[in-house]
Amino acid sequence: MTGMSGTAEAPDVGLPAGQRSNAVVFAADYGEAGAVNELGRSAGLPTAAGAQNTNWWWGPVNPHATTVAAVAPGPDYAPGYAAHLRRYFRHVRVAATLANPDGVHNIEWGGHVYVCTDPRRPWGAIWPELRKYA
Repeated sequence: MTGMSGTAEAPDVGLPAGQRSNAVVFAADYGEAGAVNELGRSAGLPTAAGAQNTNWWWGPVNPHATTVAAVAPGPDYAPGYAAHLRRYFRHVRVAATLANPDGVHNIEWGGHVYVCTDPRRPWGAIWPELRKYA
């Protein structure tokens, strides 16, 4: 997983313990979900929910989550992704920019981790709308 360690660690955005206990990591594609799930365990990150392809079928991880750390890949996603997230959350902010210590400019490079709070509906009710086949 060369170049993915930065992606795996990025969702650790320093949420306070109370907020972190009711948070999930949401990955736009299976690459980010896999990186978080395989490499992020050592950082104590929760299991990532992924919307792409068969990852979506594994579900929202915690349907009652009130904070979502959404990981989105680089510049191709960036322009419209915050607006997309605002359809589901009242508060969306960039918490981190994706890079990696290997200097590999992969699809994730330059992407963002968005901290999303105050969901417009329960996370479990939002989940069915997030499925993406690519």
